[in-house]
Amino acid sequence: MKHSWSQKVVLITGAGSGIGQALAKLFAKEGAKLVLTDINGKALAKTASELGSSVLIAKVHDVCSKEGWQTLAAEIDDAAGHLDVLINNAGMISFGFFDETSEDLFDKVMDVNLNAVVIGCREMLPLLEKSHRGMIVNVASIFGLITMPMVTPYHASKFAVRGFTEALQQDMIYSGKNIDIVCVMPGGIRTNIAKSAESEVADSNSLAKHFDSVALTSPEKAAKVIEKGMRKKKFRVLVGPDAKFVDILYKLLPTDYYKISNRLLRVNKFLR
Repeated sequence: MKHSWSQKVVLITGAGSGIGQALAKLFAKEGAKLVLTDINGKALAKTASELGSSVLIAKVHDVCSKEGWQTLAAEIDDAAGHLDVLINNAGMISFGFFDETSEDLFDKVMDVNLNAVVIGCREMLPLLEKSHRGMIVNVASIFGLITMPMVTPYHASKFAVRGFTEALQQDMIYSGKNIDIVCVMPGGIRTNIAKSAESEVADSNSLAKHFDSVALTSPEKAAKVIEKGMRKKKFRVLVGPDAKFVDILYKLLPTDYYKISNRLLRVNKFLR
């Protein structure tokens, strides 16, 4: 029997562009009631306008703000009384070697990519428990499995998101919670994350172009793969052929994978 998202209350962070926007459009077509957030008010307003009555709440929201999450939870409780799905999608990346990256920038990446996910899960858990069957979807990355130079904070955050999500799944199972957990591992997706990267010494424009050149999957295709994984309640959802390859490569060469992955990612060109 096909899973129905009709009338399900679905919260998506980072819904103004990329995977978040594509997911919002897909779930709108499925009849879901959407709660959309983004730090970019203009982008969020455009997405919300396109989706019309499917949008229950559209809110400019800093995912690092605990108070913001609490306010949003109260608004969802007032509007719907529960939450069916939380999709922690918002994220950022920075470019630069570790010793060239300031403590402030490193902490910012960790806050957006990891701490915001933890806060979001904590603050939305009571609403998810009110659902007949809740779901948390955390977007990690293949860079939560393998590493490359010049994106240390991103790796640290995404490895941590993967670990947190795996542990969270265990907690939900053994505490008897009615909440399913999904960890999304995208490969290269053609989004604006690299173009919006922060860098204190590196040439962000050329590095962003390089990331775009190795991105294989569109946001729309990624959204379809993610939704299918959610429908099947699959814990780990690999998005893109590169993600599937990396998963195999890491299992075969857990310490030496970089000798192959860095060639495929054209790291030498990336470092010029």
